[in-house]
Amino acid sequence: MAKIVVMFKGTSIKEVAIGKDGIKVGRDPDNEIQIDNPAVSRHHAEIYRQDYAFYIEDMKSTNGTLLNGAHLNWKRALKHNDKINIGKHTLVFVEETKDFPDKTPKRVGSETLCLTPEDLERMRRNS
Repeated sequence: MAKIVVMFKGTSIKEVAIGKDGIKVGRDPDNEIQIDNPAVSRHHAEIYRQDYAFYIEDMKSTNGTLLNGAHLNWKRALKHNDKINIGKHTLVFVEETKDFPDKTPKRVGSETLCLTPEDLERMRRNS
């Protein structure tokens, strides 16, 4: 399971599980995470799952989104404990990896390398 912990001034104020449809962050009430602050756009950012990874994407917000202190210019994959800054709020991405198969290629014995379907597709695209 993956979730977002919403923090304000170092205090956790809300936790939101990331469902199959992802979550939207913004000032409007139709967002799963609503941040009532003029520095936050009506539809500021979106967090969603694609295959085994979770991504954040800025929705062309006025004031932008920071991921671990860097401006987010396009969608980026999220890692456990990544910090997303939107306005004066910090959103912490928390992923309990036991729910997802390990995507890392594994060595089995001295000569065998096990690859996921995603690894094979990536190799095909890069060759």
